[in-house]
Amino acid sequence: MKRGKDFVKYIIYNSIKKIRLLNSLTDKIENRIDILYPGNRDVVVKNTLIELLKIFLMCAFVLLAFTLFGKISIIYIFVAISIIYVMVTNIVYSKFDKLEIKLLKQFEKYIQDVRFLFKYDGMIDEALQEALQNADEEMRLQGVIICESLDEFNEETVYKDIAPNHFLLTFYALCETVKIYGDKIVDGKSTFLTNLSFLMDDVNTEVLKREKINSLFMGLSGVSIVPLFAIKPIISWGISNISGLELYYDGVKGKMSIILITIISILIVNIITKLRYPLDYDNHKSKFVEGILSIQPVDSFLMKLISRKYQYYYEMDMFLKSIVYKYNIKEFLLYRILCSMGTFFVSVLMFFSVGLYKKNFVGIILTLILIVLSSIIAYYYEFIMLFVREKLLKIDREEEVVRFQSVIMILKNIDRVSIENILGWMEQFATVFKNTIEEISDSLIYKGNEIFREVKEKIRFLPFERLMDCFIACDRIGICQAFSDIESDRKYYIEKHRQDNEIIINNKALIAKFIAFIPICLVIIFILVIPFIYQGLQELTSFNLV
Repeated sequence: MKRGKDFVKYIIYNSIKKIRLLNSLTDKIENRIDILYPGNRDVVVKNTLIELLKIFLMCAFVLLAFTLFGKISIIYIFVAISIIYVMVTNIVYSKFDKLEIKLLKQFEKYIQDVRFLFKYDGMIDEALQEALQNADEEMRLQGVIICESLDEFNEETVYKDIAPNHFLLTFYALCETVKIYGDKIVDGKSTFLTNLSFLMDDVNTEVLKREKINSLFMGLSGVSIVPLFAIKPIISWGISNISGLELYYDGVKGKMSIILITIISILIVNIITKLRYPLDYDNHKSKFVEGILSIQPVDSFLMKLISRKYQYYYEMDMFLKSIVYKYNIKEFLLYRILCSMGTFFVSVLMFFSVGLYKKNFVGIILTLILIVLSSIIAYYYEFIMLFVREKLLKIDREEEVVRFQSVIMILKNIDRVSIENILGWMEQFATVFKNTIEEISDSLIYKGNEIFREVKEKIRFLPFERLMDCFIACDRIGICQAFSDIESDRKYYIEKHRQDNEIIINNKALIAKFIAFIPICLVIIFILVIPFIYQGLQELTSFNLV
């Protein structure tokens, strides 16, 4: 019976993946869940199907809601598709976030068990295996792969590439160094146990941070979307009370108001989503973009476009890498062009359905201007969002320096450890400073300490500058001595980062709460208040005293 159900499940799953419109979405969900459930294909497929079912039901609800209140028009189809887009994104991101918080909580318990077991027998393999017996499913799957990767004794171990977050990667680094080099006793304390305690605190802080963000942002996306559902009922109610309003709502003013409110609402929900969820949730490349890029004439056209302004596009490509963007420069150009073209066709449908062009010659010109303007905005929108992404990444700079300090604390007491070894591990943990660390690693052989000084001048971020000063001092006083204050620095930056996080989270929530109520205000003003005032004035001007 179970095999029959599994067979049906895979048939349905594979059928959905073959649908072009759903292929990219399915891959996005599957890839993320696969990271959290490595090696368990049944669970990955099951969870992906559950999320897809939620999405299908939500789409059905939205379409039903828009068909219950009268005729379907191009305007309302646009509103419905816009709502579906933002709600799908929120459903997917919410699932990712819940799974990651769940894993982090299980991981915190697993660290406690490993720490307790290692403290008494000092055997890392046994501690890891025994702790797995009490681990929950998600952590058990991760733990099994950690154990298997450690047994391989391979520098290019698989787990470095598939670790779901930097906390588990730090744990793996700790276990690997203990297994290869043994534990070090410094000032009468086990380095491994000390670092595990620090890691446990970091995990706990991350869980609390995410739960606070979820609490502060709860319902804000819904507050921004619900007013769009209210548009049609308000219009129906208004027409039933004052029949003359039908001309307003079905005219240019009414239709333009609905389009404007929808676009603003979608932009607001998009901003709230970016403020709420980690940036790495949006790292999945569109299959459609990859498919179009594989067409030879398209690829040749983009290459010619890039070659005309090579220096500009080269710098842009470096910028994309520095903010860990999902596309390279060629893919990014194509993505922008496709967005612009898609917006152009949608704008043609939308603005011609408004009927502004029917008024007079000026109406035709205005319609063409709006269509072209919409296409230009769509072309530059993602470019502008790159700088928003850069600002959000910069908030995480201090947290990344703390991760570097954690790596250095793990490695600094190991005999024969080199600066190259430390930089190699730092590169594994880098996101904001990834390009910088790669540049240091590539230039260290022929530039020596000069590269650290150059990076200091370029970055201009005090915690990172102090880290570079420690690297410079390594040649003179040795690695262990150069990084002797790293533990106290780390404690300071962790505490400072906790306080900064409180301010950042509260500020993000304040912005989100403020903009979340803009759509409902727009609906009240443009769909309820202005039409009634306009109709009242129209009737007043047509009224003649006898």
